[in-house]
Amino acid sequence: MPTPISPLPAPTPRLFDVALPDLRLEAGARVSNHLVRGWWWGPEEDLPWLHSHARVLPEEEVRASTLRVVRRTVAEQRQAAERARPRGPARAPARVPTVLVVHALTGDMRAGGEDGWWEPLIGPGRALDPSRARLLCFNNLGSCYGTTGPADEGFPGRLDDVRFGPPPPVAKGDLRQDEARLPATITPWDQARSILLALDALDVDEVALVTGGSLGGMIVLCLAALAPERFARIAPIATAESATSWVVGFNHVARQALLLDPGFPEAPHRGLELARQLAMLTYRAEPGLERGQARPAAWSSRALYPVQSYLEHQGRKLEARFDARAYLAQLGAMDHHDLSRCIDRGLPRIRASALCVGINQDQLFLPHHMEALARRLREHGRHAEYAELSSPYGHDGFLVEWEPMAALLTRALALPAGQGSAARAQVA
Repeated sequence: MPTPISPLPAPTPRLFDVALPDLRLEAGARVSNHLVRGWWWGPEEDLPWLHSHARVLPEEEVRASTLRVVRRTVAEQRQAAERARPRGPARAPARVPTVLVVHALTGDMRAGGEDGWWEPLIGPGRALDPSRARLLCFNNLGSCYGTTGPADEGFPGRLDDVRFGPPPPVAKGDLRQDEARLPATITPWDQARSILLALDALDVDEVALVTGGSLGGMIVLCLAALAPERFARIAPIATAESATSWVVGFNHVARQALLLDPGFPEAPHRGLELARQLAMLTYRAEPGLERGQARPAAWSSRALYPVQSYLEHQGRKLEARFDARAYLAQLGAMDHHDLSRCIDRGLPRIRASALCVGINQDQLFLPHHMEALARRLREHGRHAEYAELSSPYGHDGFLVEWEPMAALLTRALALPAGQGSAARAQVA
């Protein structure tokens, strides 16, 4: 038996920009100056390929952009796109497989390394090991951390949703927002197509595993349905085949809090804080809140309870790091998620093997949705397993429960490659 090849040490992660073709959105608007910002971590031999296909950001620019909204004029977008165009024929070395990670609603492309939202799961010797796999994550379309979105000048507006005709007039006294002030509608299908274009630009044809939670899990399902031949394995976490009325209802109230702020759209500070506070209550479950924000023994009519202070803190944090119109775009993407809207009704197109992960205390995406997804995939002849993550923290368990999540990702990587998939490499 040959001696196994020891993995080479991985260099530090890199951020990069890649310029993509214009994208016609599902509702009809067109995204021009289409840029995607990505994160890479992999073996050293990848670097010539990465530099030939994208603009790798210098370290000082990386530090300056950490969780800071990127706002660009049209001229700046064109200049950035010109610098980010692929310049060479080099292909990604075939020695290691590719793993794609998709972030959730207000996340960014920094999945691992310093400031990474999955930092405990990613790194040498961890579940996602950059010496054994090429790890990629892209900032989602319509976000505000370097991929084209509503914070950029010239991003299309709701009036550009031409597929559905002109909006009805808003009568005097009607509290609905004038659509001229709202961003164009983005759906998870659009976000998946943006990621597929980014993979095309990088000449990455085969993905051994794609995984993500919440909105990220929705995009995972759309990717697997749009390009079934490219993905060998999927691990959607805490999501569903379509957004339920429960999810849409919470998002509606959060959206109204933002839109009714008199500072909207330029500076709806309090509205964005309140929208985030409501969202945080759906991301956490009662046991986790009781554990971390327990009711104090003493009380005062003028003192906030711990959970109130916690929510205020979370609201301020998001308001300081996120764009309000991008937040609206991401809420809308979640609302419009429906896997059956794809040609051939979506789910039957998926060929990848699947590990569908539910969270037992999740009160936003109840775990039975993921159990049903696994069952329906098996009915279509796919290898699909259901796993349940136990967490008192609820929906956010996939961002908290590091040891169980590491075990689940290791299990996902070991699934058999999907039927008809070209990406059959195992992550050793």
